[in-house]
Amino acid sequence: MMSVRLAPASLTRIPATPACGHRHGLRLLSLTLGGLLLAASCRRGGATEATPPAAAMGSWPDWQSLTPLVSITEHHVAAPTQSALTTARDQLAQGQIVAADRSLAAHGDGADRQWIAIARADLAALHFTRCIRGVAWRLENVGNDGALPVRTTDFSPETKLGPHDVSVEAMLTDLDAIITTTEGIIAVQARIARARVAAFVSQCPPNDDVAEMAAETMRSDLATLVAQDQLTPDLAYLWAGVQMHEFSGSAARPFLLRAREGGFDTPAVDYTLAAIAFERRELARADELAQAASQRFAELGDHEQWAQAVFLRGEVAMARNAPQDARRHYTAALAKFPQHAPSLLGITALTASTSGAHAASEYLHQALTSRLPPGELDDRALEQVMRRIEELAVLTERELDLSEICRSALLIDIERHEDPAVRGVLYYYAATLDVRLGDHVQARGHAVLARDELELSGRQTPIDIQRFLAHLDGE
Repeated sequence: MMSVRLAPASLTRIPATPACGHRHGLRLLSLTLGGLLLAASCRRGGATEATPPAAAMGSWPDWQSLTPLVSITEHHVAAPTQSALTTARDQLAQGQIVAADRSLAAHGDGADRQWIAIARADLAALHFTRCIRGVAWRLENVGNDGALPVRTTDFSPETKLGPHDVSVEAMLTDLDAIITTTEGIIAVQARIARARVAAFVSQCPPNDDVAEMAAETMRSDLATLVAQDQLTPDLAYLWAGVQMHEFSGSAARPFLLRAREGGFDTPAVDYTLAAIAFERRELARADELAQAASQRFAELGDHEQWAQAVFLRGEVAMARNAPQDARRHYTAALAKFPQHAPSLLGITALTASTSGAHAASEYLHQALTSRLPPGELDDRALEQVMRRIEELAVLTERELDLSEICRSALLIDIERHEDPAVRGVLYYYAATLDVRLGDHVQARGHAVLARDELELSGRQTPIDIQRFLAHLDGE
């Protein structure tokens, strides 16, 4: 079974904000705001912790038990429905996720079914533990310590749907119907639920088309809720992500602060505020916030995001003209999370500045290939190789010197790889970098080699080499 952590999605698919600058934008944003909603669903337990003041749309800790929604429904549903909602609220507070959903489902066909559909969608979005092939979310009980398990994605065709799996399509269909046929408070609550569901669907979709539609739905719903001043703390956080992607960190900052004031207490907020401070050249504040974020990510055992926060401290050091401190941070990030592409490129750039482009290419080549096992890679290992190289290619999009170093690194000793699929992948990405560097003749040569190697391997990959060649030929 292929089951991987549902970690924050990379921002490398999204252009850097202009304010982030030529060198830093994409790398700093490789930790996404929207994706971190997954990790942020985890709450810290402990009776001694103070609950933040409730925001206008309910505090984030209260939303874990649907308390804000239950308070609203008191004036809009019949007594039996309100009793079920209250029971579900109490069950959620005790970590009885499955029982809470069953309490709500028992009233799903009644006169108040629209409110029940909203409550079940909120519950699922806030508490699911596994996304199965993008079509269903699994609910599991988590105890009453206030902590949720790590969410995972599972695209194995062998995984069977169980009795506590919730249909994603059914949830969205119900919410769509409510939004298009009602108005007022119920439409607002349905839109809140749909934005939450769509955020996760965009990360774990059944296909790319659904991912795009979900992302657009989320953005549209968030924009509407902003105009209505109806953002919950978690949705304020998501909207901050939209602002940061499309405008600037300064535009995102008020919504991040609103999220934190509403109890959306996640190290991702500290990290993003650190990135914004860096963008504004407030270097001391950026380093302070990045250090705080790294400490909290370490407590959560989240090595990937810890590495990203430590990388940001390296970028601060570079801005302070302290390259040795920067290298120390980049090295620390890679020691704990060797796949961290921004830190890998940070050391590559430092190596180029001190020892030249050839030495930088050799370093990057060793970093990319040293962990490859001999012989033929299985499908998952090959996919990981492709993902890592693609991330490097995208992160260097605005830096032609690093693009050239990356291309050279891919081509070093390429024939020593025993697996023709690996050789094909390396030639293909070298060809894409050739195009970026304006060398179309070289690009075609590398693309033909990629085609031949992939055909020799007989492996199925997402690479459409014929389309790439046709594009080069102007077809």
